[in-house]
Amino acid sequence: MFLQREEELTRLNHSFNLPNSSLDFIFGPKSSGKTSLINEYVKDKDKLYFSNYEMIPSLFFTKMANSINSYFNNSDINFTFNSLTDVLKFLEIQVIKSKLVIILDDFHSIIKVEKNSLDILFKFWKNSLKNKNIHIIISSSLLFSNSYKKDIQKISTNIIHLNYLDFVVIKEFFPEMKRIDQLYIYSLLGTSPSNLKYYNPKTDFSENIFNLFLSTNSFLFDYGIKVLKSEITDIGTYSSILYSISIGNNKIGDIANSLDIKSSYLSRYIQKLIDMMIIKKNVPVGDNEQTSKFGRYEIRDSTLKFWFSYIFPNLSSLQLNNIKEVSKIIEDEFIRKTVFLSYKKCIIEFINANKKNILGYEPVAIDSWWDNNNTHIDLIAYDKKTVTFIQILWENKEIAKISYGELKSNSNKFKTALNKKYIIITKDTFFNIN
Repeated sequence: MFLQREEELTRLNHSFNLPNSSLDFIFGPKSSGKTSLINEYVKDKDKLYFSNYEMIPSLFFTKMANSINSYFNNSDINFTFNSLTDVLKFLEIQVIKSKLVIILDDFHSIIKVEKNSLDILFKFWKNSLKNKNIHIIISSSLLFSNSYKKDIQKISTNIIHLNYLDFVVIKEFFPEMKRIDQLYIYSLLGTSPSNLKYYNPKTDFSENIFNLFLSTNSFLFDYGIKVLKSEITDIGTYSSILYSISIGNNKIGDIANSLDIKSSYLSRYIQKLIDMMIIKKNVPVGDNEQTSKFGRYEIRDSTLKFWFSYIFPNLSSLQLNNIKEVSKIIEDEFIRKTVFLSYKKCIIEFINANKKNILGYEPVAIDSWWDNNNTHIDLIAYDKKTVTFIQILWENKEIAKISYGELKSNSNKFKTALNKKYIIITKDTFFNIN
């Protein structure tokens, strides 16, 4: 199912239609739709597609060369290719008459096979491949190190960053389902098609949780372990950090305290999780991400957040088949701790998609805001004249009247000389989203 990626598809087609060669990068978390986007883009184009790098270098690079050889209808290859350099030299001598798309999916895995693969690709691109009538697409669920950023920006036609799809796409999967039930699924599985396809709308929510997570042979029982082990072998510290974040410790100091270790020890692990696009660092609206002292960390993937909240700390119980005990924990906590946060996220997505209609202006910035005194405002948006403070409530309109005064009081802690506006949003808005 191809959803909500029309802008990215247009950018890729623009690259293809250029009179010269092009090189595009697609970055996005696992299961965010990178491969689906690429498949939609290349369905009517000549292509060479490379993935599945879990093999020894000589076998992998020889398979790459054989694919190239087969595409160009050359005679059989009877020798071994031992490096990416060998493969690109072979590509270099081919005669390419019509535009060819070459996809290197999950390129971060090629780097495991040959650690300087990106340097090699850059070298060949600059020296010869940029003149070969090709469109190279590199996808990765791992951000490359800062040392490569300038080169990537310099030689690429497009750098596309994919996030998970918005809540509204749940309706495409379950069009007959009530909005509140769609919210439950969004809280559990996010919008990843690869996970949503296993949800059975013909059975109730609790049974789906059992079938997807709680049974030792269920599809997502070891989901968190699989995600981490795809990039790292020693997952103990990373798992502990993700568990701590999943239960509400989103400041690095709080994470460190919960694990009884020093904050400085965590820095490299936190950065690795950011590079893997598993977590993201949020800062208050108007703050610089690099220098802000108010950073808060969040797990990007709803499925992973659920897994670390409820499966990871109860793995022993589940392996002993103590499923009722874990089910009771989920029943007691899921709505209170998870669904309400997802509801807020849905409303924020809706506001971001309809900024001008809701605010009356196009903001130069819009995001949440907080300080170190536990003051939190769900959204603040502003342009050169106006600042709007937005509070998101699940409760009814009577509670909204009380919250209006609290929002006005909290807004005084956000220093501004702009004209102030206030908006209170209740669950009625959520149930009326189209």
